[in-house]
Amino acid sequence: MTTNTNLYPFLTKNQIKERIASDPEFARECLLVIFRRQTEPEQNAKETILRNKRGFMSSHAVRGTTLAMKILGGEWLNPDEEGLVTAIAGSYTKQLASHFRQAALEERPELAAAAKVFGL
Repeated sequence: MTTNTNLYPFLTKNQIKERIASDPEFARECLLVIFRRQTEPEQNAKETILRNKRGFMSSHAVRGTTLAMKILGGEWLNPDEEGLVTAIAGSYTKQLASHFRQAALEERPELAAAAKVFGL
């Protein structure tokens, strides 16, 4: 994984992309993050209804939701499905960086001062 040399205290988009590519469990976690950013009607319909820059794009909505439901149900994913999880999750590094940044700030509020240095 690439390390931050500029003291940026959060996961970067590149770090997230690298980790998704090398860690199937993290890729599944990321897919679930994107799934949970869908609205409930979008989850139920397996489609993108709102153009709110959250959740799956319309081209990933059906497949991403189906995979997320399998993961949530504890079902085994075959190698092709694992590859899709990695490919789909890797398309959302901007949303994922925002999610992980927010989670880090909630877990460690003292990072807020560092975030201000970077205009966040």
